[in-house]
Amino acid sequence: MIHRITETIKFNMLTNNMFAIQNEYGQLMEKLSTQKMINRPSDDPIGTNDILDYRTARASIEQYQTNITDADIWLKLTSTNLASLRNTMDAAKNIAISESGAGASPETRQSSLATLTALIDEALSLMNAKNGDNYIFSGSAIDVQPFSSTYAASSVSNVAAATTNSFNGTVSSGGIYAATENKSYVVKIVSGGTLAAATYQISSDGGQTWGGVLTNLSAPLALGDGITIGFTAGTVDLAAHDLFTVNGAAAGYYNGNNDQLNAVIGKSNDFSYNITGAEAFTGQFASAEVTGPDINADDTILLTRGATAGSWAITSHPNYPAMTITSQTLETLTIDADGDTNPDITVNLTGAWNQNDTIELSLTAGITSGGIPATFSGSGSVDLLATLNALKAALQEPDQNRAEQLIAAQVENLITAATQVLQYETQAGARINTLTVTSSNHDSLNLQITNMLADIENADLTKLITSFQMKQIAMQASYSMASKIGEMTIMDYIR
Repeated sequence: MIHRITETIKFNMLTNNMFAIQNEYGQLMEKLSTQKMINRPSDDPIGTNDILDYRTARASIEQYQTNITDADIWLKLTSTNLASLRNTMDAAKNIAISESGAGASPETRQSSLATLTALIDEALSLMNAKNGDNYIFSGSAIDVQPFSSTYAASSVSNVAAATTNSFNGTVSSGGIYAATENKSYVVKIVSGGTLAAATYQISSDGGQTWGGVLTNLSAPLALGDGITIGFTAGTVDLAAHDLFTVNGAAAGYYNGNNDQLNAVIGKSNDFSYNITGAEAFTGQFASAEVTGPDINADDTILLTRGATAGSWAITSHPNYPAMTITSQTLETLTIDADGDTNPDITVNLTGAWNQNDTIELSLTAGITSGGIPATFSGSGSVDLLATLNALKAALQEPDQNRAEQLIAAQVENLITAATQVLQYETQAGARINTLTVTSSNHDSLNLQITNMLADIENADLTKLITSFQMKQIAMQASYSMASKIGEMTIMDYIR
């Protein structure tokens, strides 16, 4: 069969050939201008998928590095302030040593008192240090100044209701807080309804974890650690997701909490980057004062804590056979020296005391009021501000002998406090080193990913230019051929 080659067929063949060459030429020109082998998913679907995976990995590394930088700044500020605070505690210790020695006098104590007052102000400033607008030693309560200059008894806050709550009744808190660290308790309504019908959950860590689902809020509710909360119905019932928060504050100077701040510095790697004031600066402390007239013999009284809070016992009192503890709470012990039921000694406690921890009281005959030397031993840490304030009070004692005893009683506590601060300074340094190593590993991984991405995505310019030039020649040839064929007619074949 003979096929007739029409002008239309010739035109289509020419144009299709030129368009194909022009398309390839355009693709090469685009790759040369972008220097990328893949400019759209259709260029290489498999390569595109790899590129997206690598870019996602690089974005994750970039975020990890940002988190590492922020955590590193926080920890370096922490370390700097801890180092300065350690120097402050060492200076206070030197005052205590010098003022409890033979060369001490009311005049030297007065001079040392002025120095110590400045040191206490300096310590407060360091313990309330900020990173930008955030307090670095407040735990997760970064907007709360962690330390106050005055001692506060344990307390229970009023109930704070979330602004999104539907319930319009009244909610009140009560009880005596019995824990040794500050906590936030949250009641979350699971399913709404009347007080008797609604279900709820309780969190004792500010809403991080929750207990089981319970029912019946018509009776006062015990949240834990001595805190209670009571609901009174209003005109609108409880609704799901209503929240009610109560804060419990332990006795002492600290207002923050003991929660950790975490940053994601790698896949499944949550890194705690803060050191709380609760762990670094608060802890056990005992001070004692005579409140009655019945101290008539020199003696060393040993108090030993039992298995639970409120279970202290007098385990040594040879010159006071009738001595008894008349009352005790988490924060205070009162002691009757002669068995007449009238309290003669008050012991003030802060921090978490454990079974078999001890307190020694050094009694001197004839003391009728004021502080008495008190030393303690236990597995807990030392309360820095309480120790500094006890030294300040000792420097203000007018009686020379008693002043020396009270000051000497704080020397060991100040040594322990300085060591305690050094421990957390070292811990901060170790965490900084961890961040440095992790950041270096991320840099190495990022370089590897960048190289693998370049292998897929970047163009080989030498090879690309050669292909481009060859395609340019082919396109020029196709233009030339098209022009010649376009000039041919039937007359060129009838010669």
